[in-house]
Amino acid sequence: MKSKFSIIIFYLLSTLSYAQGNSPFSFYGPGEFLGSTFQSNFTKSGIGVSSATPNMLNPINPATYSNLTLTTGETGIYSSTNFLSANNTQAIFSDANLSGFGLGFPLGNSFGAAFGLTAHTRKNYNFNYTKTLSDGNDVEEIYIGEGGLSKLFLGVGTSINNFSFGANGHYIFGRLNNISKEKYASNDFQSIRFQHYTNVSGFSFNAGMQYKLMFTTQNYFVLGSNYDLGGSHNTSNYTVGNYFSIGQATNTNNQIVDAEFHETTPVVDTRENPIKNQMTLPSALQFGFSTGKLDHWEASIEFKKRMLNEFLLNGVSSNFNEANTIMLGGSIIPNKKALGRSNYWKTTTYNFGLQLGNSGIEMENEELNEFGINFGFGFPLKKFKYQTETFGSSIFLSFGYLNRFNENLGVSENYLNINASVVLNDKWFIKRKFK
Repeated sequence: MKSKFSIIIFYLLSTLSYAQGNSPFSFYGPGEFLGSTFQSNFTKSGIGVSSATPNMLNPINPATYSNLTLTTGETGIYSSTNFLSANNTQAIFSDANLSGFGLGFPLGNSFGAAFGLTAHTRKNYNFNYTKTLSDGNDVEEIYIGEGGLSKLFLGVGTSINNFSFGANGHYIFGRLNNISKEKYASNDFQSIRFQHYTNVSGFSFNAGMQYKLMFTTQNYFVLGSNYDLGGSHNTSNYTVGNYFSIGQATNTNNQIVDAEFHETTPVVDTRENPIKNQMTLPSALQFGFSTGKLDHWEASIEFKKRMLNEFLLNGVSSNFNEANTIMLGGSIIPNKKALGRSNYWKTTTYNFGLQLGNSGIEMENEELNEFGINFGFGFPLKKFKYQTETFGSSIFLSFGYLNRFNENLGVSENYLNINASVVLNDKWFIKRKFK
């Protein structure tokens, strides 16, 4: 199976004539594995296990839920544009969607909970190439991928003295659709399309911990770690195959264009008897440390190892190795308590991150490396006060650049990612007093 994938990708990179979607490398496995798009993680290039930022959702390490003193929600929009270069051929892929949703809240002293929904993998590719058969006829091979997996999480976190512990339960679900076509130039052959569907569902979890030490009244040091189980998930697989012909049709702009006309009676249809099997998602380990000054700044360094080579789909592996990434990042707030419009920029949060590692994707015995840099701004909205506590929401605007490359293969992907989110902080469950 690995050799088949390598041949297909080799043809893509050497004869790329048309492409759209996200990335040709989302052909592998369940698609491209996505990092957390929550602002506490995205703006710092995936840092999260050792971060001590209060009242921000951080599902990478559920131990941080114990830091919640306010009800905290987050949702936003995420867009990604990929500039692919391969053997002097360029293509541009684009994608935009909701970044996800999360809601966390404190449950008494040193205890918190959160739940939400995020994208986990994304499969979105479209490429083709033409080959000549031994009889001299040309056939166009077309490969299209759609869909992906989503992750619904529910977790709790608690702290005891200097230690915090937490766990998220995950429900992974979604559908992967891989389409292959053989399109013949000659009318002596019938063109055919196969649609291979895989429905996925199952449960998993991740667990994390932190150790926080205050060495002055404001300065701190945090050690953190997290383990994501990955685990096995159920799959239901079926295939639909149809012959098709090429003709002309009128589009919505009243233009005459080439179109495919598929026969309504399939030559292959296993929808009534899908094959049940398993998908094994990779486990991951992340650890690191942070240091900082409360309400002023934080600096972090973390390492993540994702065992992508554990991935199996219906008992078949893919072109994955272990992916190892080192991340550096931090945040600065010049003066969180500054008042007045003239001091607004002093209350703005400035986040940044850097990552370097290998992607875990292998082709022709060569692996793709990764380098990325992220930065973002948190713009505070109107503040409210309850008794002696001041709180308020923020709008975050963040940017990310990721380069996935291998010089020996002549392959380079340059991602420009934009993430705009609203982080809501509010005081719920207030005990009213009546006189």
